[in-house]
Amino acid sequence: MAPGFYSSETPSLMPLAAVGSVIPRADTYDYIVVGGGSAGSIIASRLSENSSVSVLVIEGGPSHEGEVDLTIPYVYPRTFRSRFDWNYTTVPQPNLGNRPGIYLRGHVLGGSSSINGMTLNRAPASDWDKIASYTGDRSFRWDAILPYIKKNEGFNRPPNTPEYANTYDPGVHGFNADKIGNTLVTDGNWISQPSLQAATEVGINYVRDVNGGLPVGISWQQFSTKDGSRSSAATAYLNAGILSSRSNLKVLLNTFVTRLLPVSGTDLKFTTVEYKDASGNTVTVSARREVILSAGVMSTPIILMRSGLGPRAHLQANNITTILDIPAVGQNLQDRCGAAAVWSVNATDTDDDIDRNPAVFNRWLNQWNQNHTGRLTQMSYRQMIFGRVPNNASIFSGGFQDPSSGPTCPHYELYPANKWTSPTTPQPATGNFVSMNIFVSASNVRGTVTLDPTNPLTGNPVIDPKYLSSEWDRYVMRDAIRTSARYFNAPAWKKWNATPVFDTAILNSDSALDTWISSSAFGGVHGIGTARMGPANSPAGQDVVAPNFKVKGVSGLRIADTSVFPFVINGHTMGAVYAIAEKVSDLIKSGN
Repeated sequence: MAPGFYSSETPSLMPLAAVGSVIPRADTYDYIVVGGGSAGSIIASRLSENSSVSVLVIEGGPSHEGEVDLTIPYVYPRTFRSRFDWNYTTVPQPNLGNRPGIYLRGHVLGGSSSINGMTLNRAPASDWDKIASYTGDRSFRWDAILPYIKKNEGFNRPPNTPEYANTYDPGVHGFNADKIGNTLVTDGNWISQPSLQAATEVGINYVRDVNGGLPVGISWQQFSTKDGSRSSAATAYLNAGILSSRSNLKVLLNTFVTRLLPVSGTDLKFTTVEYKDASGNTVTVSARREVILSAGVMSTPIILMRSGLGPRAHLQANNITTILDIPAVGQNLQDRCGAAAVWSVNATDTDDDIDRNPAVFNRWLNQWNQNHTGRLTQMSYRQMIFGRVPNNASIFSGGFQDPSSGPTCPHYELYPANKWTSPTTPQPATGNFVSMNIFVSASNVRGTVTLDPTNPLTGNPVIDPKYLSSEWDRYVMRDAIRTSARYFNAPAWKKWNATPVFDTAILNSDSALDTWISSSAFGGVHGIGTARMGPANSPAGQDVVAPNFKVKGVSGLRIADTSVFPFVINGHTMGAVYAIAEKVSDLIKSGN
């Protein structure tokens, strides 16, 4: 067996037992990373930079290598509900018309960074400062996190022309050519001019760089692409070149981790991993130093609970022996609920025909195949707006406390799209459209992730985000939709005859708007908190991990993924995860 390669099979170190039996592995590793996703890919790569350290990555999905749908930026929605997606769903959501929602999670090396829409945000500076204040650890402050952000970034400077002269701040970016790309869409498409001008006309300020820590306003959206292709945690950190050059790094693919096991005779030391290989055999493998659990916001708490680490009553109800009662596991789920409102336009250069006319798509595909240029290198977005409800909004009467991280933190996110993007209403056969994608950011709703009582050991997680279950979240969603309507009613859009395809009468009534929202809203994108971090000295079970990412009450186990964030990230979570992955890697290397 040659180390340093992808494998979807159990190495034949001994005769294989029957399917369903447990096969102890003869080999051990210094570190085992459970989940080769947005965080796990980075951590495994960083740890294995030391050739004297052995690292095993256990990934539930296949490789990203050579997969066109994971490479061409524009076609990323094809990965949803595919073999590259865990295909999770939520329980029916009362405030979404009792509809269950899809919950997208990458089931492939690179995790969700291999299937998502590639928007690269880091969260506002105040979010990081809030985490530092809550945990009592100043190393989470924005100025301390920024070096980690720069460390994994390969920012691509836009063209040196007047149009793009003030579109980014080089002081907040890293320029590492071999790391994760970060790119603006600079194709001169028609939509940028009205998008920017309309913001000025309705009083939305211009922000030089959305990732500069102060995102409230309109700015140029940044994407994890490079040279016309997706750039992910896998392409930058676990690519074939890195794996072939490191004999101390191995990746197991198509391998389902069932639980973690305490080492016999120890004081709750969890350094053994149990998994099912591609043939269905149950296998155990051990780490000499640590296991790093990076299975994601849904799978990480499920693996913990299957391992006997979680809320005692819930484990007992599912016939799982409680090894350590941790009430916070699977609790505190926060996500960003979204919706898409659509306007028709008289512009002819929208992306609608790419989606509904195979001949148009194939023309652009041929260009991409030739030189990785053209419309398939972008995702129909160019600018994004982060906004706040007014300080004098009625919601703040009566002493209501703003749940955001401060006055420079957004309450909602808007980004115009150069096509029809509503996921709840079919695209018309003809016409040209622009859409406003809308997300509630500073949510104060907390949901849960629990075991499937019908199949607690291998079933999918039971996900209940409780979308829009607070008056605050509903208020923010209404305000964001009304702001969108004012924005598209600005003079800049008159030239393009922007006309709402929904009944604008709903804007005049909260109840009518809530009815529209309940049939149009969606979620399943930016969950956090299900194994949240807390102060090092917080009471046992109130939080799951300490500021060093170690699971409280046990040894040998850390968690590094979005599940550890104690508060909702006010932006897309991928960039924030990249930063903590670099931080965790440094902590482990330094012995902390």
